[in-house]
This record gives sequence, C-alpha cells and structure tokens, in this order.
Amino acid sequence: MAEVKINDRQYDTDSMTEEQLGLLNVLQQNTVIANQLDHQIQCVRAVGKVKLEELSKLLDATEKA
Repeated sequence: MAEVKINDRQYDTDSMTEEQLGLLNVLQQNTVIANQLDHQIQCVRAVGKVKLEELSKLLDATEKA
C-alpha cells in the first residue's frame, strides 16, 4: 500500500483508478522535470557569473597594459 499526499490529504494509490494513477504519474514527472530545470538554471547562472568575472579580469588587464 503506497500513499501520496495531495493538498494536505493522504490517498492510497492502491485504491486509485487507472485515470487517477495516470494523472498522478504526470504530476510526479512534472515535479521531477521542474527540479531538473531549476538545477539547470542554477548551473547556467553559475557559469554566467564565472564567465563575467573572467571577462572583467581580462578587461581590467587590458586597461592596465
């Protein structure tokens, strides 16, 4: 017996219909994908920050030369 919490209510997945299980599956996939996209955005921002710092250093070195 597996349970899932939706809107602060516990539901037994064993008693769900095929349609309900299908929708639950879509929602679970949605959560996984959203988490992956959040991680990707964080990575892109981190790389952008590093590259901005690299560019700033190169520009500063060019000005000093």
